[in-house]
Amino acid sequence: MNEYADWTLEEFNAVKKGLVVPKSIRRNMINNENNEESYRRSLLKLYQDRFQSRRLKRNLQQKFRNRELSEDWIQNFFNENNDQAKRRSSTVTPSSNGFDWRSHNVVSAIKDQGQCGSCYSFATTEVMESAYAIKTKSQNVLTFSPQQIVDCSASDGNYGCDGGNFEPSVSYLSLQGDKIATAASYPYVGVQESCKTNGVNDIQLGNIVYTPIAQGDETAMAQALVSTGPMYIAINANTYQFMYYSAGVLEVEDCANTLYDLDHAVVAVGYGYDSVLQKSYWIVRNSWGTDWGENGYVRMAKDEGNMCGVATEAYSTTLH
Repeated sequence: MNEYADWTLEEFNAVKKGLVVPKSIRRNMINNENNEESYRRSLLKLYQDRFQSRRLKRNLQQKFRNRELSEDWIQNFFNENNDQAKRRSSTVTPSSNGFDWRSHNVVSAIKDQGQCGSCYSFATTEVMESAYAIKTKSQNVLTFSPQQIVDCSASDGNYGCDGGNFEPSVSYLSLQGDKIATAASYPYVGVQESCKTNGVNDIQLGNIVYTPIAQGDETAMAQALVSTGPMYIAINANTYQFMYYSAGVLEVEDCANTLYDLDHAVVAVGYGYDSVLQKSYWIVRNSWGTDWGENGYVRMAKDEGNMCGVATEAYSTTLH
């Protein structure tokens, strides 16, 4: 039993989660509701590398309207990013028992979204915090503002305290010049307010590059996590087992894992193996404060058929 013991599952779902599948994907789902493979392909197509040629050119031309971007420039950009990714992946290797980014001083403290469906904004900012710490090799993790994304990203496809997702959040940051506010200058209040621009300390992240993991591929997810950093993932948390989770490796029998079933955004920071339980697990940070779970974390069963959709909507993210 925990602080949610007197809540119904419906009440809990209304204010403690907040993942919303973008409209374009929902339309594809409706049009192909009897063809899961079709909308899976549509999702992967939509979430291709944020800076693939056509979209990169379009977005950067919005920022620099007087500058012409050539295809050669774009190709050079991709080659440079690929080389940097290879160099990064050679610097960090997992042990035989797993890997945990918390031990590399790039993961901020656990936060609490309160009674606002803003899990997507916390997961996005926490991924950016870790990516920025990895990029800058900082000794201290700078915390960013989920409130800014809640307040300011509605025109990009999010819905404030009524939910959102990763791609609209990154789209908003990209259109701000790849900048994000610090949490200190734009503190979290747990309700949607007017977007603030005055007195905000913006941090230049660099080019945000993210790539979707093939749906359900936990092996690829583990490799990407080690080589790039903590990852935004979406899960099906619509169970009392998740609501009341306190410790151990979470397994939910027959937990649905399709795109239809995902309702909560979290961050994977590592994976390991419990020798007592003889279970592999993902280390997942939540945004419900430190009183929930294992000091704010949950260990979700790994390599158990994509438990609760842990690898259905996952993204590796780097800053350049």
